[in-house]
Amino acid sequence: MAVALVIATVLSPLAFSFIPILLLAWCLYLWWRPITAVFDLMTEYFTFFAVALLFTAPAGNFFAFLIALPVLVLINHGLEQVAPTLSYRETRYVRYPTTIGITLISILAAVLVVSLLLGSLSLLLASIALLVYFGLIGTVIVRRLPVEPVAMAPIQQRMVAGTEELLHVKLNKRTNVGGRLFLESPDEWVRVSPKMLSLGDKELVIGVSLSPTLSGPSLVGLEAYATDRWGLTQVRFTFEPVQLHVIPRAQYAAWLANKYLAETKVGALPLVSNVSEIKSVYGLRRGVEYYGNQLYQPGDSLKNIDWKHSIKYNELITKEFAEFHGQSAIILINLAVGNAEEADNLAYKTVVTAISLAAEGIPAALAAYNHEGVRLVTTVLQPQELVTRSLQVVREIVTVESRLKYLNPTDVTRLVANMSRLRSVESEASRVMLELLRLEYKNLASEARQNPASRALSAVFARVDKQANIVVISQRNHDAGAISFNMFSFARKGNAVITV
Repeated sequence: MAVALVIATVLSPLAFSFIPILLLAWCLYLWWRPITAVFDLMTEYFTFFAVALLFTAPAGNFFAFLIALPVLVLINHGLEQVAPTLSYRETRYVRYPTTIGITLISILAAVLVVSLLLGSLSLLLASIALLVYFGLIGTVIVRRLPVEPVAMAPIQQRMVAGTEELLHVKLNKRTNVGGRLFLESPDEWVRVSPKMLSLGDKELVIGVSLSPTLSGPSLVGLEAYATDRWGLTQVRFTFEPVQLHVIPRAQYAAWLANKYLAETKVGALPLVSNVSEIKSVYGLRRGVEYYGNQLYQPGDSLKNIDWKHSIKYNELITKEFAEFHGQSAIILINLAVGNAEEADNLAYKTVVTAISLAAEGIPAALAAYNHEGVRLVTTVLQPQELVTRSLQVVREIVTVESRLKYLNPTDVTRLVANMSRLRSVESEASRVMLELLRLEYKNLASEARQNPASRALSAVFARVDKQANIVVISQRNHDAGAISFNMFSFARKGNAVITV
């Protein structure tokens, strides 16, 4: 191409010699410092027309057209270089030209009109040659790039709702024209990787990560776009690589419970523990396993102070230790939920918690309530009876449709710590602030006493050991403030409190 431009510079009329000079300078610059493949392609595209036009005077229309023809090879190579850098264009049509395809055809149409207006035969022949070129490529694409260039038989997969699984799916190619394949998932719980594959590869394997909800569809669909090797056209299609059977968590937990009850030897069943869902809160201070840090509270052992973090945050920080101490436990359950997903999750946590305590041989009592009042309070139950009663109590879960939005409850631990700090400060402002915090604390205590969660705790503690551990299972809706206050209150009394 550079040689043709040099010859065109020499043979062109003086008035038009600047055109090949500029094109030559631009080509040399791109050779010295490449910008993008698109710039190279557009340079070659315009050079094809320029050569046909510039050689008209010295060589004639037909020979000028013949001299320009080799540039078509460069244009074809340029298209193959540009194609891997392009993305798909979202459209509702099954087959549609890409952005670069529309641009090149539009330029060609404009040049064709100009050649007719100017009466330039060489330019007209160059335009016709490009039309033939694009026509041949279009024919190849239509015949060798089907609407669905990949296919596969759906994988059968069974999963428990809320769990996560990674599947490797092999795609079967139905085209040998090359190009690229783009994949997207319309569902948030489905992730696919990689999102772009080359249709020129021998094997196409994708990873599909699934974390289905309770109401997820049975067929996992992916939206796909495929572009040809020249990047001129694209096809849109959907396919379903996975046929999914979602098992509700409550159903899975019930299966675990029934299998546990069927075992003659207590604790012989290998259980799937939910320890990862349990987080420690203030009050687990007497165990042996380190669990985290909390602000220092009056009565905490000085040997548990984390001096490194205390210096860093400029306030006393104590280490938390988590462990049940062989005492009985209370499972506090809020039966009010907002939707079916929450109901399924609550049932799963309740039953699995009961199985976990039963497997460890820890006797436990149940205290269940909803937004209306206390629904169940038991004495300390033996392992098998505990699992049986947990299966019964989850049947009373009630879905409450409410437009109320529940905010995060007040951090009672921090509130009490701030009150303690203000007592040591002698100033009018600190006394006023202390009174405000005391008023807030009294309001929290009053609201907590009126909540069904507090009444359930009072009723169950009348039947069990006062030092029993408390396991809280709640969606934190109507009882959020009461749970927060009671967790703080019982933790100060020495009860170990955890939330599931």
